[in-house]
Amino acid sequence: MLPGTSAARCVGSHIRRFSQSGQWPRVMVARTCPKISCSVPNKVIDIRQNALFRMASVNIRGFATTVQSLQANRTANNNACYSANTMSIATYEEVLDLPNHPEKLLIDVRNPDELADTGKIPTSINIPLPQLEEGLKLDDEAFKAKFGRDKPSTSTEVIFHCKMGGRAQKATDLASSLGFTNARNYKGSWTEWAEKQGK
Repeated sequence: MLPGTSAARCVGSHIRRFSQSGQWPRVMVARTCPKISCSVPNKVIDIRQNALFRMASVNIRGFATTVQSLQANRTANNNACYSANTMSIATYEEVLDLPNHPEKLLIDVRNPDELADTGKIPTSINIPLPQLEEGLKLDDEAFKAKFGRDKPSTSTEVIFHCKMGGRAQKATDLASSLGFTNARNYKGSWTEWAEKQGK
C-alpha cells in the first residue's frame, strides 16, 4: 500500500513534470513509493479511476481544479512570453529611422572582416558577439573611448543585428541577462537591409 505522505509527494513531482508538458489528465505514477523518490513504470494510470490516488489522500476534484489553474497560468505565461518576444523584434523601418533617434543604439555583432566586405548600417557600432559581454561591462568612459558612443544605460533601447539575425538574437538574450531591459533583435539584419537598400 502506498504511504500517504510519500505518495502525495511522488504524485506532486509527476504533476509538476507533466504540467509543463501539457499532458493532462493522464500522468505516469509508480505503484510503489517507499521513499519520496520513486520509479515510474511503463504504464499510464488514469488519475480519475485509479484508487492509489485516493489512498494517497489526493482529492481528485481538487486536483482537477489545480490542473485548470496550472493550465491557465501556463497559457498566461505563454502569452506574456509571446508579447515579450514580439516586442524584442525590431523592423527594417525602425532601423531606417534610427538617425532620427540618437537616444537609441544599434550594435552590429558581426566580425570586422564581414563589415569590411559589406559595409555597415548607418549609426551602428561594431562589437563582435564574442566580445559583447566584455564591451557591455565597460565603464562609461572606457566604452565611449572604444566605440565613440555613450555607453547605453540599462533602460536604453539597444538594437542588435548581424548577417541573418541568429547572432543578433544571442546578443539580445545576453544583453537582457545583463539587465538591459530594452534589448531588441533586428531579425532581418544585414541581409534584409541590403536587399531593401538595393545593395
